[in-house]
Amino acid sequence: MFKSTQKRAEQIMRLLAEYYEPGRQDRCKRWVYLHHVLRTLGISERTFYRYLGEYSRRQPNAPPMPEYPTLF
Repeated sequence: MFKSTQKRAEQIMRLLAEYYEPGRQDRCKRWVYLHHVLRTLGISERTFYRYLGEYSRRQPNAPPMPEYPTLF
């Protein structure tokens, strides 16, 4: 991951920590994206979720990704 990408991912995580509330339907991740991330960073929603996934995979204390059965 590039340093600039990592920096944006960290900024997104800070915004999520500040505004996202898991129990509330009106403060979901999409709301945080539309009202804060889009206005600040100007990235697409797909990129937003991709950064969330990359950031969580890079963290040493992140929970492991679930193993899904494969067909082959």
